[in-house]
Amino acid sequence: MSFRDKYVRLVETMDLFKGIHPEVLMRIMAMGLTEAATKGTVIFQKGDAGKKMYVILEGKVKVIDDGKVIAVLGKGEMFGEMALLSPEKRSATVVAEESSSFFILTASAFHQLFTKPVAIRLLLNIVGTLSERLRKTNELLAQREEC
Repeated sequence: MSFRDKYVRLVETMDLFKGIHPEVLMRIMAMGLTEAATKGTVIFQKGDAGKKMYVILEGKVKVIDDGKVIAVLGKGEMFGEMALLSPEKRSATVVAEESSSFFILTASAFHQLFTKPVAIRLLLNIVGTLSERLRKTNELLAQREEC
């Protein structure tokens, strides 16, 4: 199996890229960047300007708000995706929980790269992830109210 095939298989397992043709995935990968972080590295802080989103290729990160860990994300999961949809500042701090590597897509690359069908598919994938996170948060809040 070639490097390209391994990379495409890895990317195809990520929620962000579900339903996107492998050739399009390769173009997306060519537009993105990769970055590594050691354990404890702050990826971004709450209040920072958001201009890129991250997909975890390896490792884990903690999402922290007001000193509390609100999520731990691992391989294949994304964070910072709201930066592609809105110019708002970062809503939480993200710190590498362990040595990690990321695929990074900037807002400008996101807007330049895609045809309408690809953009719609990516946006639907992002909305699906955000909806799932909101559902889980609502369940946690409901459990707290019951206590």
